[in-house]
Amino acid sequence: MRHSLIAATVLVLTATPLGAAPAAAKPAPLPPKALERVFEFRLTVDGQQSWKNGAQATEASTRQEYVVRTSLRSDGVLYSDNLLDLDQAQRLEIKPQYYARRGLNALKAINGGKLPDSVEAAEALAERYQKAGVFCFDSYECNNRAVERLAALNAMRANSRDELEEFLAAPGIADVPRYLYFFGYANCPIAIRVKYDVQVKGTRAFDRDKKKLEPYALSRTADTAGSEDDQKTLCEKYIVTVDTLHGGVFVENLFLPSPPGTSVMSRSGLAMPTESVPLPPPFEVLNWTSEKLRATPADSFKAAVTLPLNAPLDGDYTVQGQFAGNAKVSFAWSFKPAGAAPALPPAVQDGRKPVTH
Repeated sequence: MRHSLIAATVLVLTATPLGAAPAAAKPAPLPPKALERVFEFRLTVDGQQSWKNGAQATEASTRQEYVVRTSLRSDGVLYSDNLLDLDQAQRLEIKPQYYARRGLNALKAINGGKLPDSVEAAEALAERYQKAGVFCFDSYECNNRAVERLAALNAMRANSRDELEEFLAAPGIADVPRYLYFFGYANCPIAIRVKYDVQVKGTRAFDRDKKKLEPYALSRTADTAGSEDDQKTLCEKYIVTVDTLHGGVFVENLFLPSPPGTSVMSRSGLAMPTESVPLPPPFEVLNWTSEKLRATPADSFKAAVTLPLNAPLDGDYTVQGQFAGNAKVSFAWSFKPAGAAPALPPAVQDGRKPVTH
């Protein structure tokens, strides 16, 4: 039996937060039934790349290491649908219904355990709580709450009260409750260590006709605990579902921190001014890691692979020509319950202080 709503899928995912209140300095304690797991991975990349365009040519090498540890939380409720279903059409139906369910339950919670009698009553109720300062501002939870409220109001416009109650009583569109949903949360613990090195040497021409060759070198490096934004919001970039029936784990996308680093270019032996730039990972590596985590049979694994490097390591496509190379990639990932023995060797400790290694 399917338990779905009509027209609950009209969402504006950039909805404006609904009010203002100071953010907590520490993570909120786990509510009843809630679960917490540690999301961690270690990724290393060792690559070589050649580039040629006419008489211009360079050789490049890279060594990159990403070590990340953070936490995600589940409300402990088993849902019958996979929020990260591999069928994109299914996912586009499941996600809005999940937001609507959350929003409807929130309305019931502030209305004595029952749904408001009408959309107008729901809007008035939410507005009253907004004015009272119940809704906060500019945080992950509050942005989600705004989306959920909008989804709930859309669902109320298109469905009867009995239909909504039947929908809330069911575990989802399907019948068998089996999936746990995990999300980041405000002030989650975050530990990051990124080492990044790209070296390019060769000859390039910078004149209009590309004929005046000159020695060229580029050095891009970082050894960092992540950007300020990563240190605040990294866990919010991950969504994970766990299939408690068959044991599978699904990750929406593997976000890799793009560390702040330095870029130094020299031409004919003359160093140009040093620049501060973000240093993204090779997109071939990002695609591979995301694909490995899209659906895994267990909550941890290790893998190694050699990938082609056909995109410029420095991200400069304007030089055209042909890039060729490969990278040896090693990847270890874990998503274990909080309190379990660490699945990966520690690389960071004491919250956000990196340990040399």
